[in-house]
Amino acid sequence: MSEPRVRRRFAPGTTIEDLKEYMGPFVDRLGYKFNTESWFVDDVLTSELEILEQTGDVYCPCRVRTGDPKEDVKIICPCIPFHRDEFAAIKKCWCGLFVLKEVEDGSELFGVIEEPSGEVEVPVFRVEDLPPGQIRHVKVGKADIAVARVGDEFFALSNVCRHAFAPLADGFLDGYHVMCPWHGWRYDVRDGTTDHPDADVRTYPVTVREGHVFVTVRIRG
Repeated sequence: MSEPRVRRRFAPGTTIEDLKEYMGPFVDRLGYKFNTESWFVDDVLTSELEILEQTGDVYCPCRVRTGDPKEDVKIICPCIPFHRDEFAAIKKCWCGLFVLKEVEDGSELFGVIEEPSGEVEVPVFRVEDLPPGQIRHVKVGKADIAVARVGDEFFALSNVCRHAFAPLADGFLDGYHVMCPWHGWRYDVRDGTTDHPDADVRTYPVTVREGHVFVTVRIRG
């Protein structure tokens, strides 16, 4: 199944509490929380409300809008789904409004820093968000990944079938194998192998802790 991207539009007259009420549960599912410094949270949200009045949407105050709607949607708060890998590496969103749940002192994570590089564990969803026997798509940076759950085990592999580039997350999970929805090619979710020559897909390390599923990817600065 494809990953949902449900976003709420806010009308003029929206308050800081309205933003918190919506954004809190949204980022919680992604493994994040509001910064521990409440005064900083209120300052950032106040800026977002000013931007809302000017533009009609809650764009991130620390990013520059391009004027291209397809690009600017990536900086509408919360923008975590579009920048999972970078944010996981720095343990926060660009401005620091949101931090990973493991962060105890958000005062150390204010402001914008240079883009990170290297391997990073990225929280993709909560354990309960994917029932056993199901597979779903997640976008981590530029990587399209299918995450499968077999019993209490989680596996991650490329979401793109090597035959005709079909999305594997739309396929059928049978034990440790996912069947491509278009032509029935079968991939082992444990190692990405298939019976067809030179058609294996990439896999990614997966860890589970504190109720969240993490996928390890490599990013380049």
